[in-house]
Amino acid sequence: MPVFPSQRISVPGSNGNAFAHINLPSDHLRFLMANPKKSKLISSMPDRTPNQSICLEQGEKWRTHHLFQQPMHTVNGIDVWFGNIVYLKTNDCSIRFLVESFHTANKNIFARGYLVRAISIVCYGVEVAVTDFRVEQISHVDTTPVERDHYYSISSSLTRLSPAHDFLLFGVHPMKKPMPLSVLPGNVDRDAVFYKVRIVSIILFTNDTSGNRSKQYNPFESWLMRCAALPFKDRNSIANIQFLSTIPKKDGANGMSLLPAIVDDFKKLEKGVKMFSAEDNEYVLVVAPILWIEADTPCHSELCGLLGPATTFPCRRCYIELRRAKVFVKDLFYFCECHERRTREHYVLANSSPGRDTEIPNAPKIGMNTPANKISFRDRSTGRLLELQSFDPEKDTPVEILHTILLGVAKYMVIDLVKVVLKNDTATIARLSEFLTDYTRSTGLSRKFTRNLRHSGSFLGRDFKVLLQILPVILITEFSGNHELDLIIPCFVELGRLCSLVFVRQVTSDFDNYIIRVDNAVKCLIRALFDYDKGTKNELHKAYCTKPKVYYLTHLKEDIIRFGPALNYETEKGEQFNKHIREHLFHTNRQNTSRDVCLKFAKQVALQHVIDGGSWINSSGNREKSGTGIERFIKDNNESLFYYTFFGGSRELKDNNDTGDIEDDAVQNNSFGAFVFKNDPISRPRIGLVSGSVVKFLSIVPRTDNDRNNNYAKAVMTGEHSDVANMNLVCKLDLHIFRNPFYIVNLSKFGSYWFIFNNILFDE
Repeated sequence: MPVFPSQRISVPGSNGNAFAHINLPSDHLRFLMANPKKSKLISSMPDRTPNQSICLEQGEKWRTHHLFQQPMHTVNGIDVWFGNIVYLKTNDCSIRFLVESFHTANKNIFARGYLVRAISIVCYGVEVAVTDFRVEQISHVDTTPVERDHYYSISSSLTRLSPAHDFLLFGVHPMKKPMPLSVLPGNVDRDAVFYKVRIVSIILFTNDTSGNRSKQYNPFESWLMRCAALPFKDRNSIANIQFLSTIPKKDGANGMSLLPAIVDDFKKLEKGVKMFSAEDNEYVLVVAPILWIEADTPCHSELCGLLGPATTFPCRRCYIELRRAKVFVKDLFYFCECHERRTREHYVLANSSPGRDTEIPNAPKIGMNTPANKISFRDRSTGRLLELQSFDPEKDTPVEILHTILLGVAKYMVIDLVKVVLKNDTATIARLSEFLTDYTRSTGLSRKFTRNLRHSGSFLGRDFKVLLQILPVILITEFSGNHELDLIIPCFVELGRLCSLVFVRQVTSDFDNYIIRVDNAVKCLIRALFDYDKGTKNELHKAYCTKPKVYYLTHLKEDIIRFGPALNYETEKGEQFNKHIREHLFHTNRQNTSRDVCLKFAKQVALQHVIDGGSWINSSGNREKSGTGIERFIKDNNESLFYYTFFGGSRELKDNNDTGDIEDDAVQNNSFGAFVFKNDPISRPRIGLVSGSVVKFLSIVPRTDNDRNNNYAKAVMTGEHSDVANMNLVCKLDLHIFRNPFYIVNLSKFGSYWFIFNNILFDE
């Protein structure tokens, strides 16, 4: 049987060194690579399909960072490498191709590099312009020795080889490592055979939890990891979240105390570690860079070595100054503009002295040099992260929408609405509650809002997810004449528009326009909040625009460009995993919790590996694996009970994001959605109401300025219909509110705003 090797490590504490246990990322990857069900899924190359974002491989970091670029690919049984000159399947033998990397685009694999042209019999020119060829166009590798004196770079004229061309032709790629003689057949030239390279991008997550059932006391901090190449749904499944470690938060030790061990392991993984691949049936070189680190806002600050969000310079990206004092008066542009950047170089400088007293140039403004400890840099143990090539604290701690929007801006506004604006207006609160209760009959939302508004201070993220989809349209349609709400209603409208945009899994087309709309939605929200701050006369109101979580939204655009839609780095699934950690904590004797929990998860990994048919090295040094009988036995003998008993016992992680995506949901009667005809799937979607066995079609009437400003549209019945059997549902919509003859299209429903404008109102 395979054994997962949990490691015992020393961690610093206030009473000297303590000990913790950790399941290292590299050990998880060894099991995953040897698992035939997962080996092929966890590695991937950049995807350069233009103007869309349907997977993380299309993010800017994956497409540009050197550790994520695939240096080799097997073509016709031959490994073609970075720096190889290849012949193409063309009639012109004078043109060859210098390979730089491999990527995908539109589901095809391409080689990226430079055309090589014969200038004379012994003279060759390498074009400066980058060119892509499908790998099917590669004929074979040119094995002729290359001499530097015979090669030039070509732009408008011949020049000496550029540094990029020179390194391609004469340098050695750091991932290109030869196989030892012991694993090669005797008739193979060892200088021509190298380990295949598999790049497995990793997402890290850290969070705190409680070892008590009350979830209030006995704090622990934990680390998890996921493989970024997995599809969205698989990536957020409990089966694909790997547990690294948990540690009690006491005696000066916490989750950050585990960073030295994690960083040391990733430094090896960035250079490449040899592992057996079930997909390739041989040993390969696995390179595993970090894509990003997920955490809540205070933990992100700690990871970056900064003071908490309440400090004067709270932003991880720039040096905006935010003060809570009423005398802190700035104009709207100040809260929307980009301030001087807090760069990786600044983080390195600040980390260079124990007291964080190194002067940072051009901070917080151009021309100013300021000691690091005066602009929120703090001496912490997290500086080890700067040793990793793949991690940039400025860019790789993305804005997390659960804590920034739902438990940040949304929570501020709902509490303000209930406990400040309507504090003494019980009649309006009761009326608003009635409309919220009525909305539970809506078929457009998979979850219902059943909480009492007066308890908004204790709402969870999932409560705000439902409330923000229905509250804006209720306020606009039912309370627009209430002058008490004149200033705060626009804030909810703009927040609903932003949430509808960012709570999407993917953007299948027109990604550039999507980015513009998100950025505009953020600025419109800040403008509405600014107007409310300036216009309200209520002494209980606390200014929104000076809150860090409001300003963090201005950087959301950068993260979406770098990684993809913000729903990919929401922490909800990681926080839901805490229940599995707590279940293991409950069953320990609390004497050595870090060890006991690590070993429990390690045993689960090993057992799952056996069930999946993964291989391992036995006591004789040979590789072996289980047969198919184990999996068949489990399926024939109460499979659900088996997994309940041996894999934690909790339900699968819940998806609380009502994005409108269609997966396995059956079409429900009396529900609204966007439909296309089955015999014409590329036709323009039409809004329809399912009524028994038919779909009744609606059309959106021309929108007025008031409709646009309030983020809704009006639709009317056309009198046309079609059989449900002839239609495919492509997006669920919410048209619960009816104002004869109009159905109100609620564009605050997650995913609706972008879908409607990209497919139905794209010409507006």
